Amino acid sequence: MVSGLAGTTDGTPGASPSMAESVTRHAQNPPTGNFQFLSCGIDTLDLGLFVSWDANWNRTKEYLSEKKEASQGTTGLLDKTDISREFLHQPSGKAPNYRYQLQFPEYRVYIAISDKPGTSPNVYVTILAEALWHVGLSTLLELLEFDLLSFGGTIERIQPSRCDLCADFRLSPPLTFSLLEILRVSRSRKIRMITNGGDLETYYCGSASSPVQVRIYDKGKEIQKSNKQWFLPIWGVDDPEGGWRVEFQLRRSFLHQYRITTLDDLWEKIGTIWAYLTGEWFSLRFPDNEKTERRTITPWWLAVQECGERFGALRDAKRTFSSDSMEPIQRTLAHIKGRMISIAAQSGIKDRKEAIKYLSELLDDGTDDDKFREELSLVMQ
Repeated sequence: MVSGLAGTTDGTPGASPSMAESVTRHAQNPPTGNFQFLSCGIDTLDLGLFVSWDANWNRTKEYLSEKKEASQGTTGLLDKTDISREFLHQPSGKAPNYRYQLQFPEYRVYIAISDKPGTSPNVYVTILAEALWHVGLSTLLELLEFDLLSFGGTIERIQPSRCDLCADFRLSPPLTFSLLEILRVSRSRKIRMITNGGDLETYYCGSASSPVQVRIYDKGKEIQKSNKQWFLPIWGVDDPEGGWRVEFQLRRSFLHQYRITTLDDLWEKIGTIWAYLTGEWFSLRFPDNEKTERRTITPWWLAVQECGERFGALRDAKRTFSSDSMEPIQRTLAHIKGRMISIAAQSGIKDRKEAIKYLSELLDDGTDDDKFREELSLVMQ
């Protein structure tokens, strides 16, 4: 076990020793208690595939439709590929674009009806967590290639669509909601928790639909409830008690902001992404300074940040919010122009430059620097 030490507030400008001492004294928790690294890695990986189907695609679609219909009211209809790989036809696809679902032991494959890929993927794959932890990704991709080939599909390009990065620690004593709220420094103000008998089980920061969400939860209890005993050898323990996970859910929009369009892009930038997520997007810090960025990072969270070295080397990659296309900006600008004309008409202004000046004055009066930064940070989560 690695013992975490409380941060000092001596000589720190704007420090509030009494508050920090209160946290340490009354909430003996992992940031000021004991923690042990267990594992880190990718727990969820969804891929968008650009697949070209052969000349028999119409016949293949008929076959998939027949099996989908036959699977209605079941938990899946058993079938085999031409190399005797067993899979299930499922009764539902994935809205709104993917009509068919094939469930293999390692992943779920969702297939659209288009015979050629367009600007968006026409096949979506969700790799199961157990496969990610036990089978190399290169092996999984080879299996996927063979499985799609049995239906006449050839993979042209693979695009990461969702990636969940996690780090697991054994903590003693367990986390509490009150302490996390005291220590939290985050880009998002959306907080949710799940408790059981007063004990914290899961803590969410960020909405489920936002580009980024962090989930801190009692992984040990989840292993016990779901009987995922296969995870114990990964941790190197016999008992999952006290195992907690920090997990960042990254959606396609976030990956796009890092210009991640291929798996190679993801591997190249994953260490930098972890550093951003655990350093800028969310962190646990002692309340020893009025400026959050100057607060002392808790010892446990420092260990969480250090997991970035296990993910990969830091690269010169930054999160950018500009689009590859100017079209979204032009649409917004057209909306602003329309509103400007309406304001000019209501105010009796007939000169274009005067209307622009008046709109600028209204915008300047309606906000301030602090409010602008706060609202901008919410948009850029």
